[in-house]
Amino acid sequence: MLEGTTHTVELTENVGDIEPEDTGYPEIPFDPDKIRLDHQNTNLGYLIEKLQNGEIDLTPELKKSVDLWSLKQKSQLIESLLLGLPLPFFYFSADRISNKWVVVDGLQMLWTLNDFIINNELELSGLEFLMKYNGKSYEELSNADKRRISGTKIYFNLIERPSPSYVKFLIFKRVNTELNAQEIRHTLNHGIPSGFIEELAEVEEFKQATDYQINPGRMEDREFANRFIAFYILGYDANYKGELDNFLNDGLEALAKTTEDERVKIKEAFRKSMVLSYKIFGSDAFRKRQNIYDKRAPISKSVFDTISVNFALLTDEQQMLLLNKKGDLQMRLIDLFNDDVFYQSTTTATGRKSSVQTRFELIKNMLNELLVT
Repeated sequence: MLEGTTHTVELTENVGDIEPEDTGYPEIPFDPDKIRLDHQNTNLGYLIEKLQNGEIDLTPELKKSVDLWSLKQKSQLIESLLLGLPLPFFYFSADRISNKWVVVDGLQMLWTLNDFIINNELELSGLEFLMKYNGKSYEELSNADKRRISGTKIYFNLIERPSPSYVKFLIFKRVNTELNAQEIRHTLNHGIPSGFIEELAEVEEFKQATDYQINPGRMEDREFANRFIAFYILGYDANYKGELDNFLNDGLEALAKTTEDERVKIKEAFRKSMVLSYKIFGSDAFRKRQNIYDKRAPISKSVFDTISVNFALLTDEQQMLLLNKKGDLQMRLIDLFNDDVFYQSTTTATGRKSSVQTRFELIKNMLNELLVT
C-alpha cells in the first residue's frame, strides 16, 4: 500500500519479472599485459584423471540449474569421441586457494564426462551413427572404445594464478558460453563469499520485501544480495571505478576478509533493511513509481541496491523515525522518480560511476532531510 499525504492506493498487480538493466559500457581500461594464459594440448585421459582425483571443480551447486544438455546431446558428445571427432577448446582457471582448476568454459562437456565415465550413471541414447551403442554405459564399452575416448586429443587454456581477479572475471565473460555473470562470480569466489551470499538470498525478509518475485534458478536472487554486499562494504564513492561486474566481484573478495562477527552484523543490517523496506513500501518496494495510480513496475536492481544500502546504514532510531514518516517518504520517492536526473541514474547506464554516485547521493540526501524535519 502506498500512503500519500491525501491519497491511499492498494496495489494488487502481480508483476513477476525484474526490470532489464542497462549498465552502460565499462569506464575502466583493461590492461592485456596482465593476462597469464598457459596454452596446452594433451589427451582427454589427462582431464579424466583430474576429474577422478577431484582436481577439477565442477561447481556441483550449479548443476541443477545450469545443466542444460539433454540426454541426447550428452550421448552425442560421447558418440563424437568414439568417432574420433575433435572437441572445442577448454578453458580453466587455477584457484588461488584450493589449487583446483575452475572451469571457465566446457562445463557441460565435463559434467557429461563425469556422469558417463566417473559416476557411470549415463546410458547412451539418441545416437546418430553408432546406434549399436544405444543403451550402453561406460562400463559396457570395450577396452578399445575406452582407449579411443581417453586418447582423444584436446586443447585447453589455463589462466594462471598471478592473473588478477578482474582479469579472470573478464576472460570468463568473454569466453564462457554457459554461465551468467553471477554464476561466474560464484564460481570464482568459493567458500565464505559464495556461502554467505547464498545465506542472504535465503533470508525470509528479503523474499518478502521482493514479493517472492525473484527467481533463484540462475542465481538472480544472489545477484541482489551481492549488490548489497558490495555497496555496503565498499561504498559507492572512492572504491567504485565505473565497472559494475568487477565491483561486485571486488565485494565478494572483501567479504572473504571479514570476520564471523562482522558477517553476523552485515546479515542483521541486511535483514533490518528488508524489514524497513517492506514496512514502508509493501509489495511496491524497489520499484519505480512516478504516480500513485500507475501500475506496479518490475523490481529494479539499481533501486534495490540504492535503497537497501542507504536503509542499512541508518541507526535503529533513524529507521524508526523513517517508519513514522513512511507516507512522506513514499511521496518524496515518487518526486525523485519524476526528477529526470535521478530517474536516468536508475535506468540508463546504471553502472557508470556518475549514475551510481547520483542515485546514492540523492536518496541519502532525501533520507537526511526527512530525518531532521
